[in-house]
Amino acid sequence: MMKVDEAVGAIETCSSTEELKNTLQGIIEDYGFSSFNMLDAGNPHVDVPFYIGTTPENWVSTYISNGFVHVDPCVARVRRSNTPFSWGDVDVPKYEGTGRKSGAWKTMEAAQDHGFREGFVVPFHYTDPLGRVYSSSSAFYWTDPVKKYRFLLSRKRYDLHLIMIYWAQRAIDIVAEQHRNRQGILEAQQDPRTAITLTDRERDVLSWAARGKTVADTAGILFISESTVETHLRHAIAKLGASNKTHGVVKAIYLGLIDV
Repeated sequence: MMKVDEAVGAIETCSSTEELKNTLQGIIEDYGFSSFNMLDAGNPHVDVPFYIGTTPENWVSTYISNGFVHVDPCVARVRRSNTPFSWGDVDVPKYEGTGRKSGAWKTMEAAQDHGFREGFVVPFHYTDPLGRVYSSSSAFYWTDPVKKYRFLLSRKRYDLHLIMIYWAQRAIDIVAEQHRNRQGILEAQQDPRTAITLTDRERDVLSWAARGKTVADTAGILFISESTVETHLRHAIAKLGASNKTHGVVKAIYLGLIDV
């Protein structure tokens, strides 16, 4: 099993988000985990928050399509805690077999259905140079028997926490460097040869959407019709490869195309 200093050394040599992802995957596999995911937990209103990880696409699709980010009990706990925890530590309303299942129950049930028997979650909160506070949820996914997970955690809990702190800090440093080069964190997932160019009006409507303005509000502010606003939004969303307006706003912010 990789020692902490070896893991930290490997992380510190990474120079891109893709390298970071692959390096962390190798480290956690050495500890017995199957995959990981770091999710932006600081924007509760966002339907498709930024994430980076190695969890299977079918799980990512299930998580997004069911809106689990809004009911995930682990994400909710991350927002109010600095202490790492296991899925089994999270209070989930009991389902007695009658009535409607809670969103938290459905989330954890779906995770079980995808083969995840336990998970180790590390909250990470930080402030950027402008004083803006960010929160992320980093989860390590476990597919082997839970008994093995509990044994591992009894011996390596603090090692995993320390490794994740170093990894998250390195990610912040790399993202900061990318921003200085006019790149955003989401750009690492795109073909670098494909530049996204938004018109002034497309940036305007996305910027006002980022500030919580409706289509009608934006139309009044820009002195254009609502249908024109919707057209600009539709074109911007298509250029960004986003699934909806909210997703488009998040991508535009992370790519440095708009300010809020």
